[in-house]
Amino acid sequence: MSGTANPGIYPAIAASLGALARDTEGMGIALCSDPEVAARHMEQLQAIDRISQSLREVSRVLAASDPEAAIGDICLGDLRETLEKASAG
Repeated sequence: MSGTANPGIYPAIAASLGALARDTEGMGIALCSDPEVAARHMEQLQAIDRISQSLREVSRVLAASDPEAAIGDICLGDLRETLEKASAG
């Protein structure tokens, strides 16, 4: 296994992350459709939503023709800051 990154793998990773985002979002929607579950587990459901959003954002960055420029379009502030710092350093 070499230490060199294979940029050709990024679209496949992006697609996998996008699929995970859709699955995670679907799970959250299903759980929210039960008012009792939603009322008892709102914090966890919000975390599921955040996970889905994060997966989707990272997927978009990996799929972008200019990933570093795509970081600026990330809506989640803490994720954007983390990736901006990693990109600069």
